[in-house]
Amino acid sequence: MRRILPGKVVSLGMKCSIESRTRIDICESIRHRTGDVLKQIGAGKKVLVVFQESIPRRWLDDTLESLMHEEFEASLHTLPEGESAKSETELMALWAKLQSLSFERNDTVLAVGGGATSDVAGFAASTYLRGIRFVLIPTTLLAQVDAAIGGKTAINLAAGKNLAGSIYMPDAILIDNEVLATLPTRDLRSGMGEIVKYAFIEKTIADQTEYTAGPGSLLAVLETSFASGVRVDDPAIPSIVTSCARMKLAVVAVDPREERLRRCLNLGHTLGHAIEKVSEYSTSHGEAVAIGTMFALQLACWQSRINLDQVQRARQILTAMELPTTLPPALSVDALMSAMLHDKKRADGEIKFVLPEKEAGYVDLDFSVKTEALKGYLCQFANTNE
Repeated sequence: MRRILPGKVVSLGMKCSIESRTRIDICESIRHRTGDVLKQIGAGKKVLVVFQESIPRRWLDDTLESLMHEEFEASLHTLPEGESAKSETELMALWAKLQSLSFERNDTVLAVGGGATSDVAGFAASTYLRGIRFVLIPTTLLAQVDAAIGGKTAINLAAGKNLAGSIYMPDAILIDNEVLATLPTRDLRSGMGEIVKYAFIEKTIADQTEYTAGPGSLLAVLETSFASGVRVDDPAIPSIVTSCARMKLAVVAVDPREERLRRCLNLGHTLGHAIEKVSEYSTSHGEAVAIGTMFALQLACWQSRINLDQVQRARQILTAMELPTTLPPALSVDALMSAMLHDKKRADGEIKFVLPEKEAGYVDLDFSVKTEALKGYLCQFANTNE
């Protein structure tokens, strides 16, 4: 796979059919050029930097220094930690802050952080004045490979995760490999949960987009690079981040509004979102997606769509990364079913799943299962993995 050398910018910009263009730069220390990038995209002088307190201060200070060097007027807005940032209250607080600062449509919301930050900040940017400029500096592995790319923004409602939101393509995404150096181990593993998902959809994406896989599949790279665990300084991570970013951008370019192909990115997410909700977000997103991906593989095996070796292969990879592969014992099947019945992918008494099929890397986008049958499969999954 392709290595990204320090100091080299890889531009992944691609024209999308929703009349938007996202500039994506991958480069160590790109945060030091934030102000220059905003100048290049023609942003207005006002910038609201949105972040959570857990962000290491040096990444934030470097970003602010770059903005001040280019004479931008930067203001700060702090969000609460975790999924609590993605609430109606926090969204309204962001709107109020933008109004108090007299933001205009050419001014910028700059989200520095993980997926929760980009989700709520992006929703605010997409709706204030019917859309102002939006730039992202993702600081978690999960955000760099998935959450920050593709334009999905959202907040959570009482019934479930990401039930209110919009699709709003950011003006720029600055992926700085260096910021992963301070990522907590659990957050690093959580990001790997999303990366494993990409490994099981890579061939479908390559067949239907302009994405071209490297000489070895992502699945094979994960098996060889992380057989002994995950380290933040692993030399494979920068190229993996680039591959996942290319995959997602290629999918979004073809299907920005999730009318068909973009559904492949939901592998593991239907059950995953339910696990997050029922666990009150004590199970991280990547951990939940890892379990959801295992369930999708097991269900596909029960449906005779794949061989058992794919299930075992995924379990070995996730176990080596110290990611969960079974349902948390404290979560009841009934509670998970209730959460999935509020999922966006439900219709006419059925819930849609993305299921692996044929050889590893291919998925079926159109599998639906009736709720009564799904409960039986979940019970079987729970018993199989006890």
